[in-house]
Amino acid sequence: MKDNNWLFIGTDSRLAACGDIMFERGFATRHIGTDHYTDELGEEIVKYSPRQIVFPILQMKNAIPPLLLEEGVELYTGIASEQWLRPLREAGLSLHSYTQEEQFIWQNAKLTAEGFIHEYYARTKRCISGGHFSIAGFGRVGKATAHALASLGAVVTVVARSDDQLGEASYHGYKIERLTDEWAMEEGTLINTIPVKWLAAPQNPSVHIYDLASAPGCLKAQLSSEYYTVLLGLPGKHFPVDAAVALADALERMYRR
Repeated sequence: MKDNNWLFIGTDSRLAACGDIMFERGFATRHIGTDHYTDELGEEIVKYSPRQIVFPILQMKNAIPPLLLEEGVELYTGIASEQWLRPLREAGLSLHSYTQEEQFIWQNAKLTAEGFIHEYYARTKRCISGGHFSIAGFGRVGKATAHALASLGAVVTVVARSDDQLGEASYHGYKIERLTDEWAMEEGTLINTIPVKWLAAPQNPSVHIYDLASAPGCLKAQLSSEYYTVLLGLPGKHFPVDAAVALADALERMYRR
């Protein structure tokens, strides 16, 4: 069926695997491994005539000219700015952001938490049980990471500005600290999940920061990699099949709706 004609664009392995999964579920799919628009990609779009297009997880370089897209095509976007989306929106095309689909966000958070644990074991060769971890922010990734660490016997402190987040963290049995402009950490492991530059760079060998948040990260200034580790894209890096299944499930839910 033409309505089941899906095109996946992007070099992230999750997109190719997701296309395979959707094919197994009865959809016609095709994958093009590029993260930027070219004339060759435009020719493929015209030739394949997709009814659903899934864009890269990070914003694609250069937008697809709206004139190439047929009326009624459904576009599924990852992280993209309003400026990038505007020409498509103004052309009357239907836009859906899979990175804002609630179940996908939670599943991605769970995989991110497990990916962090994998990275922590590999990098430190230390166990988690009995260790102390501070988590900055108590959104979905913060909650999933706190739960995963606590289930392994870690002592978890949630650091946040929001009364709601601090209250919820306390309810779940975590220690809490209010995040202020003067907040500082004496020792231990800090896991950042807040995607803004809020932390001065502490040159403290007793503190190591793992940043799970998207750009620009939490640091106001540069810090040696000895004390600061950026960990992005953990679901795709460690669990590409599971991450692809989560994406396929999200796309199918959005499509069915």
